Amino acid sequence: MQVYVESFGCSQNQGEGAGIVRDLSSHGHGIAPSPAGADVGILVTCGVIGPTEARMVRRWQALSARVPRVVVTGCLVPLRTELMTGPGRERTTFVPIRDQDHIPALLDSWSDGASGTLPMAPAPTDPPLSPILAEEVVIAQGCTSGCTYCFSRLARGRLSSVSVPDVVRRVREATARGVREIRLTGLDTAAWGEDLPGPKRLPDLLRAVSNVPGDFRVRVGMMSPQSLEPNLVPYLDALAEGPAYRFLHLPLQSGSDRVLDSMRRGYGVDLFRKQVEAARRRLPDLHLATDVIVGFPGETEDDFRATEALLEEVGPETVNVTRFSARPGTPAARLPMLPPRVAKRRSRELATLRHRISRARLERWIGTRAVGRVLEHGPGGSSVARLGNYLPVVLDRRPPLGADVELRVDGARSTYLLGTPL
Repeated sequence: MQVYVESFGCSQNQGEGAGIVRDLSSHGHGIAPSPAGADVGILVTCGVIGPTEARMVRRWQALSARVPRVVVTGCLVPLRTELMTGPGRERTTFVPIRDQDHIPALLDSWSDGASGTLPMAPAPTDPPLSPILAEEVVIAQGCTSGCTYCFSRLARGRLSSVSVPDVVRRVREATARGVREIRLTGLDTAAWGEDLPGPKRLPDLLRAVSNVPGDFRVRVGMMSPQSLEPNLVPYLDALAEGPAYRFLHLPLQSGSDRVLDSMRRGYGVDLFRKQVEAARRRLPDLHLATDVIVGFPGETEDDFRATEALLEEVGPETVNVTRFSARPGTPAARLPMLPPRVAKRRSRELATLRHRISRARLERWIGTRAVGRVLEHGPGGSSVARLGNYLPVVLDRRPPLGADVELRVDGARSTYLLGTPL
């Protein structure tokens, strides 16, 4: 069968979509570059906010109109499949996230003319050889938190960590395909191992991955402060000593303890601030990324100004701003919403602030020399290299993909640097 796969949302969704592609290829299915001519379309959905959910429904409608059969998986399954109604519904199969390994066998059954019910036993998942430079390796499903607004937690359930041997095997397979960047991903990577027997935690997993032979770097994904705290020092040591990027994705969400408590985030502003200070002491060139939600129910103007003040104080290199969107089934959906005009105004103000803060942080690199790994070729003969702390540098030429190049930083924008190879 010819199969077209579309993935949306976070790095975990992207990694799962890429895994589906590899597994289908190993079963002899062709991967179509577009829906045109495909026998099956697979949609890996995201439901983090309402507008994204609406986009997923539109993508399903468009896909079901162009291919004979559709498979929908990701975070909208099984919580919001009732939204996908009308033409195409009878040709759509919904596969829960934790059953994605069964998708190749499902398509095998369609190839054989069977009924198309989901098999109970997983299919073999020998990966195909494919020339990609970066790959997401999912280290856990679910998480240990209970944030009042989080739809992903409802979709993915409680924490279920992947064992060290299985993660290492995935990394070995990826590097054998020529992958030069491994992205360890999960809803809360710092919670990895809390559900497994024994004392191993994220620093141990990172060291095990770092010991895999090969010339690759590791990017560790988003982690919550309360999960990181018990292992903060050994984790920073593991970042400093191995091939991992000196990158920390630590969500703030609000600079107000009152709002954080309403969100049930499990930490306060002081813990976030303390961890950032400790990380920058240990790793002076740290790239700090954080997330902020504006317009959460009950957020006052003072709460919002506290968020602005904390961002000014901490100065993250990357700030992801999301306007609160009530998700069905979450406790926060039952709270009184702020007026839309207030939430929109705060979102605009914070977007302006984050660009100013990020640009000021990145401008500190102008005039320095560094080594970057070229992982992407861009338009007009350009390329993108990643420094050792994962900051992107746009180059005006195209060294070979995967090459490490010495470069000089000549300029900065709010989300990337400009550089020249030396």
